[in-house]
Amino acid sequence: MLTVNNVSMQFSTRKLYEDVNLKFTPGNCYGVIGANGAGKSTFLKILEGKLQPTTGTVSMGPNERMSSLNQNHFAFEDEEVLATVIRGHEKLYEIMIEKDALYAKPDFSDEDGIRAAELEGEFAEMDGWNAESEADQLLQNLGIDESMQHMKMSELTEPQKVKVLLGQALFGSPDVYYWMNRRTGWTSNQLAGWKTFWLVTKRLSSSFLMTGIF
Repeated sequence: MLTVNNVSMQFSTRKLYEDVNLKFTPGNCYGVIGANGAGKSTFLKILEGKLQPTTGTVSMGPNERMSSLNQNHFAFEDEEVLATVIRGHEKLYEIMIEKDALYAKPDFSDEDGIRAAELEGEFAEMDGWNAESEADQLLQNLGIDESMQHMKMSELTEPQKVKVLLGQALFGSPDVYYWMNRRTGWTSNQLAGWKTFWLVTKRLSSSFLMTGIF
């Protein structure tokens, strides 16, 4: 559950909102809509922890996390498809990268061994050993078969990239999802992505937030 307590946001003399109190509960979908410049993106950045409010707090339950649908289809052009999906769980992905870097060191030290053991413990707690199989299943459910999973993102078509980014947002079963649409209209790829995202998330027990200009 995501809880907003007495959140206010002000830029210089401009006050976007004041004393906002909300609870986003599991299994529900929420929409944040408004005119351009109304503060929708700012509000979601506050919810995600990327921006500190002027006053108030945003909190989630222990070990809960938020995931967003990346709308930059070219953000991971040099990454493999499978790795792009696993990036959806940022902490797990960082642990995987650090582990691999440690084990690749030619002068692996005792200190490196201690750090590696710590990382292995965290990795196991996050069910990291099943990360690739989970990502594989997500991709196959979204129509990206196994033969494509080690291709570079740059090799995919636009609709395929959308599906991979959907997989990234869903990977690891985050507790809160959000979709941010900054455009005044939908492209066919966005609409297809939205339909897929809705069909998948409505089966889960997570909270789902959407914002856009309508």
